[in-house]
Order: sequence, then C-alpha cells, then structure tokens
Amino acid sequence: MNHKLITFSLIVLVALAACKKKQPDPPVLSTDKAFISFTLEKELNPVLSETVSAEIGTNEILLHIPKIAQREELIASFEYKGITVFLDTTEQVSGISSNFFNQPLSYVIHAEDSSKTSYSVTVTWVPEPGPVLPHIFIQLYDDHQIGDINKENYITGYMEIDGKGKYDIYEGELEIKGRGNNTWTLPKKPYRLKLTEKASLLDLPAYKDWVLLAEYLDGTMLYNSIPFKTGHLLDIPYTNHMFPVELTINGEYQGVYTFTENKDVGEDRIDIGADGVLLEMDSSLDEDWCFVSDKYELPVMIQNPKSKNITEELFNEIKDDFEQFEALLFEDDFPNNEYLNYFDDLAFVNYMIVHQLTLNQEINIPRSTYINRPVGEKYNMGILWDFDWGFGYSLTREHFDMSAVNAPLLGNQKPGSLFFQRLMSDPHMKNLFKDRWNWFKTNKYKELKEYVSEYAFTIQPALADDHALWGERGSTGNTEQDLQKVLDWLDARVSYIDGYISDF
Repeated sequence: MNHKLITFSLIVLVALAACKKKQPDPPVLSTDKAFISFTLEKELNPVLSETVSAEIGTNEILLHIPKIAQREELIASFEYKGITVFLDTTEQVSGISSNFFNQPLSYVIHAEDSSKTSYSVTVTWVPEPGPVLPHIFIQLYDDHQIGDINKENYITGYMEIDGKGKYDIYEGELEIKGRGNNTWTLPKKPYRLKLTEKASLLDLPAYKDWVLLAEYLDGTMLYNSIPFKTGHLLDIPYTNHMFPVELTINGEYQGVYTFTENKDVGEDRIDIGADGVLLEMDSSLDEDWCFVSDKYELPVMIQNPKSKNITEELFNEIKDDFEQFEALLFEDDFPNNEYLNYFDDLAFVNYMIVHQLTLNQEINIPRSTYINRPVGEKYNMGILWDFDWGFGYSLTREHFDMSAVNAPLLGNQKPGSLFFQRLMSDPHMKNLFKDRWNWFKTNKYKELKEYVSEYAFTIQPALADDHALWGERGSTGNTEQDLQKVLDWLDARVSYIDGYISDF
C-alpha cells in the first residue's frame, strides 16, 4: 500500500512539474564600451582649416589641434560601442556637444551591463603654418547675447587677446557697444570697446577706447590698409594704425576685423591739446553741438572740446572762427587773400592725395571729413577716417571695379565737393599737389604696394572662414586674385592722377 502511495505521489509531482511553463534564460548584457572614431569636423568647427581625426588608444584619445583653436569651444563627432557617453555629469551628443579642449577632459562610456570605461584626452597644439592673426575673445556678462549689443548702451564683459606670439597677451574687463551709421545696419557689425583701465594693446600706446571695424562692404578686406598706410607714408599726423584680427564673442566666431584706435583727442592720438578744435563735416549732424556753415552750407559737428565742456559762448566762438576762414575761400579775391594764414597748404595736399588715390567720395557729401586746429595754429585737414565709399564703391556698388577707376573725385554740386574744388582751384595748391604727388609716386608708392601685398598675405589664412560666415562680398574667393585686382586698380588710379595733374 505504501509503495503504491509513493508511486502515486511521484507521478503527481512529475505531472505538476510538467505543467509549469519553462522560464527563459536571463538576457546577456553587452560589456562593449569603446570609441570607434573621434573627430573634430571642419564643417562644425569653422576655426579649423581641416578636419582633425583622433588616434584612439587604450583609454586615451590623442588629438593634434591647430593652436588657433586653443581658446575655442569645439564640437566632437564620434562613433562608439555602448549606451551613452558622458563628460563629467553631462551627456555628450555626437556632432552637437561643444567643449573647450584646452583643459583636462575625460570621456566616460557606459555599457549595457552598467560597466564603464574612461578615455582621457591628450591634446598637442600645433602651430598654424604661415601667418596667424591676433585673436580677440570677448565674453559678455549677465547672460547677454551678441544680439543684445546696441549703439546706445555699453554691455560689460571680459576680453582676452591672444597675440599669437607676436604681441603681448591681454586679459581684462571691458564694455562694448555698436558703432557706425550705415555700417551698423549691415549684417557684420562694427564695435567700440572701452577698457576698465588703460592698456597697451597690440603694442599701441595705452588707452581705454578702441574700435573694431567690420569691413563688411568689401570681402577682400584690403581697402582700409591702403589709405592709412598712405597717410603714414605722407607723414599725416594722427593717422590710425590698422591691425587685422580675428574676433570671437561668447564662443561664437565672428570673422576677420580691423582693430584700431578710437578717435580720442590726447597725447599719442589726436594730439591737438585739450583746448584744440576738432571738427567733423558730416551730413548726419548727430552731435550735441553742430551747425551748417554760412557760405558752403557744410554740416559741421564739434568733436573737441567735448560736449560737456562747451558753452554757448564757446560754441559761437568756434563757429565764427571757422566761418571767417570759410568766407575767405568764398570771397572774389580768393586765392589772393590771407586764407593761407588760417589754413595749412601741405596738410591739405597730403589729405587730397590720399582721397584722390582712393577715390573716396565721402568728402563730397561730406561725411567723416575731419579738420583740426591746435590752439594758436592753422586749420589742418585730418584725421583720416572712413573709406567705405572709396575705390569706386559709390559709383559701381563694388570696390575696385575698373569701370570706376577714372572717375573724378570732385565735380558735383554737393557742399563738400564745392568746398574742396574751391581750394584746388588755387594755382599754388595745384603746384604743391603736383610736386607732392610726384614725390610720393617716386619714393613711396612701391612701399605702399608692398605693404598691401604683405597685408593680404597676413589675412589669407583667416579669409575663407570670414567668407563662410558673411559671404564673399565682392571678393573672388582667391586671395592672390583679390590682391592682383586691388594692385591693378591702384596702378590704374595712379595713371589717372598723372593725367589729372598734367593739366595743372
């Protein structure tokens, strides 16, 4: 009986076991966690001239990155085995996440089985072949974005200048705002910089105020190199210095800019003395103290003394003094009167050589046309400023177009043109212009062309990145072709001036 019971129980147990569903084996989780590839794509990183591919070792990523990108955030593209990639506590997305590679980085890959492996990043910073431009980095405070910058109010921030071994490195706080009239309406914006403390930047004398010119109107980015170098070759006082630089704001690359001094009256800048007079003839008439002159209806704004130091009495004194000089040009006995007791002839012909060579139409309207008078001295034309509408641009809407190269500088009925035509009608001025021009052509013109060629060579490595952001803007896209176009235009303009003075 007991045997039967035991047998029956065994049969029941076997049957019950057979009725249970068979459980599946637990999944096998992958332990794979490794980088397959790691690159810095040129398309995602405009500062790079070509894509950088890493050497991937055991728990190490080896990169050779051009030194020009040392202060830039860079976007990495990568393939890997695993579930996720983290940098500290931040998940990384290929082709999207950006990081500074000038600091220690360690990527962590998580596998399916929750295991992890780390890759440390080792960077070798490679000097760029050929010339490199100083690079200005500006980081805006208070979460301000680039689009917040306006012409009315300064925004605070921090600036670093990497001199690329040629100039001293600078770091310090600053304020930045927009500048310019027509140029401020263009896509690539010009800026004014104000340092918290005076500093020497790019070997220039220490000041607080500086300017970044965008040069959006011409993609060769050569036109400002010409008039200011010509001014230096002619020894025109207070002529600005032009330094091509690259600009990055809030980690966003902005292209090639021209760094230069602000138009400050003072020692090492416009050194006419605190009580000297600096006037700007400009049709905008947007300064606090301005007037339209009596005889030639010139729009005149007082730039120095500063607005806060001008009284109604001082304003009338400055206005009356200028109009007394202007009246001498208007009189029937001109040029056989005492007008040269008030006006420097050599300063004038030097100024006119620069504007004739560049065909700068600004002086006709006039706009950005400066005249200064140190206390107790004569009126002098200058400073030089604003050549956006030079080189035929106002005639053809494109700089260095050969169809405009033989256009006369003066000759219309606008106030500036009438004023300067009157001065150039004096036989003494004609003869002095002719002598000075022949001296410049013989002794300095070759040096000017060499300088422009050197300038073109200097900006060449960065020009493609600027064009990628803002378009070619009249450039051929080839630096050598651009340079030849500019030099051909200058040679043709020199021939025009030779013919112009042959009638004197």
